[in-house]
Amino acid sequence: MMPRQFRNSSKRKTRVQVCALLVSVTCPLAYAADPGQVVVPYVQYTYLHDDNLLRLNSPEAAQAALGSSKLSDNVQSRLAGIRIDKNLSRQHIYLDASATKNTFDYFRQFDNDARDLKADWGWALGERFSGNVGYVYSRSLTPFQNYRVLDLNIRTMSTKYANLAWQLHPDWTLRVQASRFGLAYDLSTQKANSFTQNLAEVGLDYNPASGSIAGVQVRKTTGNYPYDSVVSTGTINNSFSQEDYKAKIVWLYSGKTKLQFLGGITQRERNSAADAGYRGFNARLIADWAATGKTSFKANLWREIGGVNDVDANFALTNGVSVATTYLPTAKLRVDGLIDYEKRNYNGASIVTGVTPTNRRDNYEKASLSLTYSPTTSLSLMLSIYRENLQSNINTFSYLSNGISLTSRYEF
Repeated sequence: MMPRQFRNSSKRKTRVQVCALLVSVTCPLAYAADPGQVVVPYVQYTYLHDDNLLRLNSPEAAQAALGSSKLSDNVQSRLAGIRIDKNLSRQHIYLDASATKNTFDYFRQFDNDARDLKADWGWALGERFSGNVGYVYSRSLTPFQNYRVLDLNIRTMSTKYANLAWQLHPDWTLRVQASRFGLAYDLSTQKANSFTQNLAEVGLDYNPASGSIAGVQVRKTTGNYPYDSVVSTGTINNSFSQEDYKAKIVWLYSGKTKLQFLGGITQRERNSAADAGYRGFNARLIADWAATGKTSFKANLWREIGGVNDVDANFALTNGVSVATTYLPTAKLRVDGLIDYEKRNYNGASIVTGVTPTNRRDNYEKASLSLTYSPTTSLSLMLSIYRENLQSNINTFSYLSNGISLTSRYEF
């Protein structure tokens, strides 16, 4: 039998080889003026045209809401940022900070300045302990498909997280993670949708020499809404608790194919309404296939509950499927395509004003195609087109949107 230390080394080598093949053809634009460069300043410019920017169902709806039947607009985004990526022995430090100025040609009331920050410390202690500690921050305009608020609605999101992996044995790993997510809106009318969410998770993985993984995990999530929502003549608080008990499988079927499954029982309860809960089977299946050295596919199939656009305690049960493909015709050209289809059932939730009637049913479709040209390692140009179609049994939520964008990015 092979000694443990060599089994473990072989296992890591297998994972690295498979992951490197999949990442090389499936990752979005990975900019690198110099792979060894620690500090990388960058600038980016995007020009976007959308024929239904506000995600309204008709020109008549725009006329009633804004006094104009115009739906389309052009948006310019000017971004500047800096990235720091440094290895210190076995420690890895990563920082990415950027600022964006967004301007609208017609709907100038939505002009805004956005800020983004990502910081991560990938640490290792001895041969058995490793993990990450990090912080993510974003301040930007709330997407119009999230809330139909036609005022300047700026949202701030932040996440603090820490995780630990403890290799109990060459074949067994104990995982622990904790995070705190916060979401806040500047508009006083949206204060009731601001909340914080705490997550704690523990899992145990079996890691055979093949590089595949089989494990179990338990997650506890609590959401706290400091402000009540007004419903009819009363109020309701959206604070909730959720528990997930799931099995995890990562199967490296071959050097070109990887299958991932995470599924089990999810139960969610609203603290102020015992009858507004959910208990059922939730799962996600992901398949990665590197068909050739230049062509790859990624498919997702899922049944999951989430908040309204994942930012509200009123949950929707979503069944969905998506297929993404990447084609690298040359070393400087990249083509990406995506098709996404979802059925959303907003069941089991009490009505919150302006968000989700309990009997709402949505069918959501999205298709996108992009072409990226990188003439040098520092410069990238990307042309994208997309189409979104949401059909709801409540007509005011339905919309159709088509868009095109051109993005240029330069790293110094």
